Amino acid sequence: MYDLPEETLVSCGDVSCELLVNPIPRPKPPMINVVTAPASREIVFVDNNKPNSLTILQGAQKILRERGIPVREEIKIKLNASVPLDEGELSYLIERGGIIMCGVSDCGSCSSSSALDSILLQQRGAMGVAILTRPFLSQVDRVSTYYETDRELPLAVLEHPMQNLTDAQLLQRSTALADIAQGYYDAATQEAA
Repeated sequence: MYDLPEETLVSCGDVSCELLVNPIPRPKPPMINVVTAPASREIVFVDNNKPNSLTILQGAQKILRERGIPVREEIKIKLNASVPLDEGELSYLIERGGIIMCGVSDCGSCSSSSALDSILLQQRGAMGVAILTRPFLSQVDRVSTYYETDRELPLAVLEHPMQNLTDAQLLQRSTALADIAQGYYDAATQEAA
């Protein structure tokens, strides 16, 4: 059914020409209850195939293991950074559980995709966390426009850029990611207790 505008605009003599029609109906999915304490207490990394992403994830993996934090050995490789995880990939990750960290994203389309991956995981009851760089934090807000959540989505925000880094800078990004991942792990462990 069409809605009449609240205020009449003087245009055609009656209100029939003022019926408001949304040419692009957008379904509103149900609100997402954000998961912050997954059943499986381990860190899971998803690499989106961006330059240095795998290096940073592997560095964070090593640091977390040295700290005694359980980290899944396998890093799931996503072949296209700009496309969301497909149903098979989502099911695979959800079955294994854990704190699923998606990234490292450092541009608009891959940041939007990582944000959507985390939302799709959260929507299915898994703890998805988007990993992106600071300039693209707004991409999460853009993707979240159609997905209402009961609280803010968990994020891992790293310094930009990810490319053309020295070994020391790569280690800094890995350490920062390990710190964030450990924070989520510690909070999940406390929430479950």
